[in-house]
Amino acid sequence: MKQKESEGLIIGKNALREAFAAGKSLQKVFLQDSLENESLTELLKLCRKNKVPVLQVPKSKLDRLTRSQHQGVVAMVKWVAFQDLQDVIDLAYQSGVDPCFLILDRITDVRNFGAIARSAEVFGINGLIIPKKDSAPINQEAIKASAGALLRLPVSQISESQHAVKTLQRNGFRVIACTEKSSASLRENISPGATAFVLGSEGEGISEQVLQFCDATSTIPQLGQISSLNVSVAAGIICYEWMLFQQSKSS
Repeated sequence: MKQKESEGLIIGKNALREAFAAGKSLQKVFLQDSLENESLTELLKLCRKNKVPVLQVPKSKLDRLTRSQHQGVVAMVKWVAFQDLQDVIDLAYQSGVDPCFLILDRITDVRNFGAIARSAEVFGINGLIIPKKDSAPINQEAIKASAGALLRLPVSQISESQHAVKTLQRNGFRVIACTEKSSASLRENISPGATAFVLGSEGEGISEQVLQFCDATSTIPQLGQISSLNVSVAAGIICYEWMLFQQSKSS
């Protein structure tokens, strides 16, 4: 696969465990020397098992490396940031089940991006697709917010979101724009076959350039007075509904 690499930090205990589980190449691990014995022993064993250099350092050293809540764990890593979209589509079809992707149109908040990735990985989505401009970066904060999911989940970067829509449609995908302006509920629009859901920024929603190419629009029914959900919450609901539909087909 065509890939671009970027260097950064893995922050937190769970993110480090996920990095090892995903087979990522870690350069060095820093562990706080005052970690409780059980956690320290476990993480030291993981580092030695994977032949990764590990240093026990004071908290002040970790605080200089990152301003995030590091839980006493910081690792230097090279992670694969982006994968070729056609390669990921082909791989998804080989799984033998209906593939599903999320297109994130102009979602720039790093925490939302990480939370979306976390839900996508948990509920079996095949990958994320983001445009080159106006997208949250894949950095240590995003990795931490995703609880390590961004180390497992393929992410493809394309020039513009509408190009991803067209590419997916050429490959047999039905593309559904998720917007509160739709009159059709999410469950009405989920059907058998390869599917991609488009999510837009909280401020502006999905761009008109992308909406015009989508096959359908859907909304999540609401009973309260607030007009919309946080985009990461909406993404979690969408991914869960997709998983439920897939399970209902096989039961």
